[in-house]
Amino acid sequence: MKKSKNKILIGLIAAALVAPLAIAPVKAAPDAGAPFADAATQAAWIKRINGALQDMPPVSGKFHQNLPNGGQATGSYAIDWPNRLRFAYESGGETVVTVKGKFVAVQDAPGGEPNWFPVALTPLAVLRKAITDGIGATMVAGFTLRDNNYSIALKDPSGDLPGQAELFFTRHSDLLYAWRLTDVQNLVTLVRLSEIITHEALAPTYFEIIEYEEDDD
Repeated sequence: MKKSKNKILIGLIAAALVAPLAIAPVKAAPDAGAPFADAATQAAWIKRINGALQDMPPVSGKFHQNLPNGGQATGSYAIDWPNRLRFAYESGGETVVTVKGKFVAVQDAPGGEPNWFPVALTPLAVLRKAITDGIGATMVAGFTLRDNNYSIALKDPSGDLPGQAELFFTRHSDLLYAWRLTDVQNLVTLVRLSEIITHEALAPTYFEIIEYEEDDD
């Protein structure tokens, strides 16, 4: 059961979070769901979103998540995009998920022996590529504009990175507050940051992987 749980968590995002109300229940704007009107509009939005991604500061706070199996979980997180993320579950399990560089460590409980997974085998790889390299037109799989927020769906045009990532931003400040990841098995995790505290920097201790030694007695 633990291996199955880890597979669900990691297969979608090493740090999946989201509220059961998913992306904020807002009334759709008239152009919601419509494709970009033209190449110039697309280029302008991609430039705006790339700017928002590049300007993201380190953040911490609380998260709320819907799991692919219908369960829900909450906890705390720390993120220093794009290579350091940590999510500690307080409900829906005690799992701790830490992303450091190219790998994800999943501990079934704080201090437990971690299981390691390559980030490249998760949809998180698509999100990280967007942040580190910028979004190109061929990465865009969809765009939805709403009254209060907007979202852009991304995929790897080469097909080398698995799954799809949909990023949700507030419309007034271009704040990334949620994302939806779909893996190669079409399992979906929707992530929402229910509290966002910005920092100038986050110390490396936020992302330490603590493993307690067991007594032989």
